Amino acid sequence: MNLRQYEYALAVADEGSMTAAAERLQVTQPSLSQQIGALEKHLGVQLFTRTPSGVTVTVAGRAFLAEAKIATTASRRAIAAARAADGELTGELIIAVHMGLGARQLPQVLGQLRKRHPKLQVTLHEEPDPTDMERLVRQGTLDMILVHRFPAGCTF
Repeated sequence: MNLRQYEYALAVADEGSMTAAAERLQVTQPSLSQQIGALEKHLGVQLFTRTPSGVTVTVAGRAFLAEAKIATTASRRAIAAARAADGELTGELIIAVHMGLGARQLPQVLGQLRKRHPKLQVTLHEEPDPTDMERLVRQGTLDMILVHRFPAGCTF
């Protein structure tokens, strides 16, 4: 079992189809199916139900995929941290911004960041709902949150 298999399973779940996931991942469909089968065999559970129109995620699959997402995100962060320690910022910086916050300053700051670190990819989530931001934090998806103030009861 390896992180690549996790990424494959996440792509299959996102696409709802082995064929579409294989195209997105730029691998052959039989190779992808073989890797998913090997992963399911190793886990001892079925992650997907195969149907004539694609695949659906099983209950066990949903549980596995939630943790697989965290593991793949952690792997990308570990690689980025090692490179950053060597002076090169690469990878992905994922930021959640409360709706309307930083509309003027944020584009300028992100532009400067891009000039300094051209290999760094920035993903910005503009989230109007604090519960969505809390969900992204719990998933281990976010690197940074920009909010006016934390809503009462948030456990970030």
